[in-house]
Amino acid sequence: MYKYIRQRIMMSTKLTLYIEDDLISYIKTYAKENRQSVSKVVNNFFTLLQQESKEQESAPITKSLRGVLDKGALDISDYEAYLEKKYL
Repeated sequence: MYKYIRQRIMMSTKLTLYIEDDLISYIKTYAKENRQSVSKVVNNFFTLLQQESKEQESAPITKSLRGVLDKGALDISDYEAYLEKKYL
């Protein structure tokens, strides 16, 4: 039997960046120490920026409330009891 694995194919495009020499040296050293290519380090950096940007799209009140309720602390019966008390 053959198993088919769906993979997301990402297209890569060459990009030319102008970066200060000192910063280039730092990036190369960082990449070598972390066994990554410079391209991968730069890609990871911009991916992180993108994720942070998406997180900032939430209203401040929404962000402050994330994680307040422990998962599994409430279930549907709690909600039903609340509605019965409120409306009956």
